Amino acid sequence: MLTAEQNELLTRVGPGTPCGEMMRRYWQPIAAVSELTGPKWNKRVRLLGEDLVLYRDKQGRMGLITEQCPHRRASFAYGIPTDDGIRCPYHGWEFGHQGQCLSQPNEPEKSSFKTKVKTPAYSVEEMGGMFWAYMGPAESKPLLPRIDGFVTDGTIRMLGRTLIPVNWLQIMENSLDPIHTEWLHGHTYEFIKEQRGQSQKVAISTRHEKIAFREFEHGITKHRLLAGHSEDGDDWKIGHPVVFPNTLSVGNGDETSRYYAFQIRVPADDTHTLHLWYTAYVPPKGVKVAPELLDKVHVYDVCSSDLQRWN
Repeated sequence: MLTAEQNELLTRVGPGTPCGEMMRRYWQPIAAVSELTGPKWNKRVRLLGEDLVLYRDKQGRMGLITEQCPHRRASFAYGIPTDDGIRCPYHGWEFGHQGQCLSQPNEPEKSSFKTKVKTPAYSVEEMGGMFWAYMGPAESKPLLPRIDGFVTDGTIRMLGRTLIPVNWLQIMENSLDPIHTEWLHGHTYEFIKEQRGQSQKVAISTRHEKIAFREFEHGITKHRLLAGHSEDGDDWKIGHPVVFPNTLSVGNGDETSRYYAFQIRVPADDTHTLHLWYTAYVPPKGVKVAPELLDKVHVYDVCSSDLQRWN
């Protein structure tokens, strides 16, 4: 059981907090590439307690900037893209991808005031049909991890998402709990069906005979052995990786039909988490799939009012 002090340490994610500074040293997925194609060029993002705007400049490069202009706090969600960044809609101040002020149209021509103005802005990269953000120190920026499923070609990709009113650790803790699947997703689901006159047995309600946890270089794997199953099965022998700090891998399949599936718990702030389900399905060999369906993330929202605000 966590103490109140430990809970505060691990769940506060704003700027300057220990957990927030740690999370800022990891790449976080923030949007699907398909959301910012065609005429749509920007999107509100709330990440690690900061309100941001993801945008595409006129050269097609992506940027991520604090939503409010430092001049008069107008929103860049209504800004104007430029060749080198984004311009505030209120007074036209232009900012580049590193947050530096590039121009102030109504200042005197020889004014150097723009060199004194800067606002927080962050790195953005693309992988697996997703945009990823890094908010930590530039000198500590790691490579964007080339994770299987995100870099596998020829896949059908789906992204489900919802905003949950809990902190990120509450969800990640659940990822390391094998037994809850037997009861919550198993027996409880069966009981609800029974109450509706729809008797239905589900495989996951099978009793857990053994559970185990093993550390590896990038996190922990959880393992379950269900009654009647062999220890040579993937659930026990290989397990499901929980990749530090906030990703659960639940993919499965074999060489003929495989899917990669990830649940990523992106901390929006101290009390809200953007829960992402990312699936990359590899069609069986010989099965023809329309090219427009491949390697593009198809998004579906389980909406809340807050999630709709950011879209």
